[in-house]
Amino acid sequence: MLVTENLMKEHQLILKYIGLMERYAESALNEFNSFILFEKANDFIVFIDDFADDFHHAKEEDILFRYLDVPGVLTHCNPVPQMLLEHNKAREFVSNMKNSLRTKTLNELVVNMSQYASLLKEHIYKEDNILYPMAERGLSDEAKLSLLKGYATTDNRLNSPDMWCKFEALYTELESSLNV
Repeated sequence: MLVTENLMKEHQLILKYIGLMERYAESALNEFNSFILFEKANDFIVFIDDFADDFHHAKEEDILFRYLDVPGVLTHCNPVPQMLLEHNKAREFVSNMKNSLRTKTLNELVVNMSQYASLLKEHIYKEDNILYPMAERGLSDEAKLSLLKGYATTDNRLNSPDMWCKFEALYTELESSLNV
């Protein structure tokens, strides 16, 4: 049983949004139509807050990382503190994006979107290729079952199917708005 499979699936949606967000930022700078970025930036922030942070990071921070901190699970190093640091840095970039929207500062918005995107792409790579394989090797079957129950509880509490539908639909809307 894989306890990181759904987390990796969530990463794929996050990466899709990051790529689209980067396209919006590039378009705003290159085509001098910043209005569309200011108009749609809050949609990206809502996705980041609700899906990437409240939904995905909550499962990592509140469930997976807690299990990985048990002595003996991660035998040669513990990347969890670095992952938490990167989650917090990402939250700083999002806070700066929100401030940029309030002050209508295009360059600050684009810079923070870019920094967020860069950080998350590297972060997701580390999790998918280093942390998650370590978790799969180090966790006992009993711990994995308990983890999966915790994920299911979080999915139910946050209404996972509706959240996925909402954000897949929003992605389609954002993509079509950029291509108009």
